[in-house]
Amino acid sequence: MLYLVGCFILFIIILIVVTIIVFSKSKPDTCKINPKVKKEKVVSLEMLVKTVKNSKSELSEMEEALSIMVKKFPFPENESEANQYFEFVYFFSKNPLSTAKLIVKMQKALSKRNPQYIKQIEEFQMLGVEARI
Repeated sequence: MLYLVGCFILFIIILIVVTIIVFSKSKPDTCKINPKVKKEKVVSLEMLVKTVKNSKSELSEMEEALSIMVKKFPFPENESEANQYFEFVYFFSKNPLSTAKLIVKMQKALSKRNPQYIKQIEEFQMLGVEARI
């Protein structure tokens, strides 16, 4: 009888060892998928003017257009080449979604970035605000 108990204990030990070996095997590494890198949209000055010209643009689009204009499009040195920039100021001020705070923010940001055009920026801003009425 003691012989049977020893065999049973040996069987249990072997079963535990096999279970540990089976479950402790390293699992295969999962494949890590890198998220696709978003390509930065190519934005042109014409696209920004078209955005602010559209009276159906959302306020967030207007703010984004302003931030892009300030960061990426400094006014050119030659005043004759700056017509599209002044169009942006005019249509931004004329757009019904532009609030007074947003217009002032635009005027300050563009004037700070382009100090040689402060007077023209203010003139086109006033023309745009007057055209709203």
